[in-house]
Amino acid sequence: MDALVQGRPTVVRRGIARRLSYWNGALWAIGNGLVSSTLIVYPAMDLGAPRIGLGVGLIKAAPQLAGLLRLGTPLLIRRLGDRKRFCLVMYFASGLMLFALPWTAAGWIASKGMALTAIVGLWCLYHLLEYLATVALWSWLADLVPQPVRGRFIGRRERWMVAGNAGAMLAAGLFTWGWHALHPEMPRWIGYAIPAVLGAWLLMAAVVPLALMPAVEAWQPARAGVALRSILAPFADRRFLRLLAFGSWFSFFNGLTQSAQYMYPYRVLGMSLFVILALQTLMRCGQWLLSPTLGRLADRLGNRPIMMMAVPVVASGLLFYLLATPERPWWLVGAWVAWVAYAGLNVCLPSLLLKLSPRQSDTPYIAAYFAVTGLCVAVSMTFGGWALDWLALNWPRLGQSAWGLDYYQFAFLFGWITRTLGLLFLLTIIEPASGEVGINRAVGHLAVGTRPG
Repeated sequence: MDALVQGRPTVVRRGIARRLSYWNGALWAIGNGLVSSTLIVYPAMDLGAPRIGLGVGLIKAAPQLAGLLRLGTPLLIRRLGDRKRFCLVMYFASGLMLFALPWTAAGWIASKGMALTAIVGLWCLYHLLEYLATVALWSWLADLVPQPVRGRFIGRRERWMVAGNAGAMLAAGLFTWGWHALHPEMPRWIGYAIPAVLGAWLLMAAVVPLALMPAVEAWQPARAGVALRSILAPFADRRFLRLLAFGSWFSFFNGLTQSAQYMYPYRVLGMSLFVILALQTLMRCGQWLLSPTLGRLADRLGNRPIMMMAVPVVASGLLFYLLATPERPWWLVGAWVAWVAYAGLNVCLPSLLLKLSPRQSDTPYIAAYFAVTGLCVAVSMTFGGWALDWLALNWPRLGQSAWGLDYYQFAFLFGWITRTLGLLFLLTIIEPASGEVGINRAVGHLAVGTRPG
């Protein structure tokens, strides 16, 4: 029996569940903001490990590489027999993993190389558990929220998450800046560790609203053989593959410049962690304002038109990085303003993914999308970090004076062009109408041998 309901949730209880999901999103976002990747990357750079471009790339990429295991989520859920229980266990365990990170970043491991390796490993395990839980959560929410209002629901939940994340990241930045200013004699790791520990507690607290949400008892895990076959089913669905092609392209070229984006403000522009977190907060405030409106528009116009507008704006952010110099660092602000448009992708991508996924067998589709696109991010981040180190050593003999660009600027220009080309993949996607979604989902549970929800 669930805390709110026994049996299939009523309309009123589904409304309560949606509000609880907002609280879950807000608590998770606050915890995530306190333990942002920036708070991991900066201690890693403080370690002064060699080939730091590759090191930053690995820190960003390792969780995505581990995330390939998301493909096995349907089988893992079957072991527990319940999406809700699986989701709660995985989210809580991911929070527990974070407690080890501050002590590792503290330099308790004598070798700086080993310390960096341990940071990457723990960061990877935390994200893997969180990724597995998120696949189950999206499948669970798809059965609690009807398709006609799903865009609005995702938009509102995104607003809660953006607000919590923005406030937490700004607070973390202020705290670390103030700690280092007031306690210069204290080890720097303490300023990073305190927000991280608090963030871990909040991530575990975010499980409470989920525990109060009703499960959808009509959902049943497929038999082992059926579940194994269902893992491959998304890769035979042409409409889904078009979405996957867009997601893979955009994810790859989004990840390719991540090391450059992190290192350029830190190494070239001389910006502090607080300034970067403040810019991220500015971006999230814009997303907070736009997300519900974009959700309503997606319900009316479809998800693809919103994404078509968002992609070129998001891509243009790298042009502002291209213009920013130590003499004119304020150009960087334009990048974070442009990245407000990520709200369109954050709202519409999951909505479109659920729209293209058959009901009662949507878990393999969700897992496949996030696993493959995550792998693309991981490969591109690792390669991008290595490439940045290589360019730093070889750029002068590659024609720096002829091109008039340094290797950072070349990376940003290349990133802008390739991200914009993602529009070509987006044009091929066929978004089903609402009535067609119902037919697609009805066929879905016949295909996997489960009963309608």
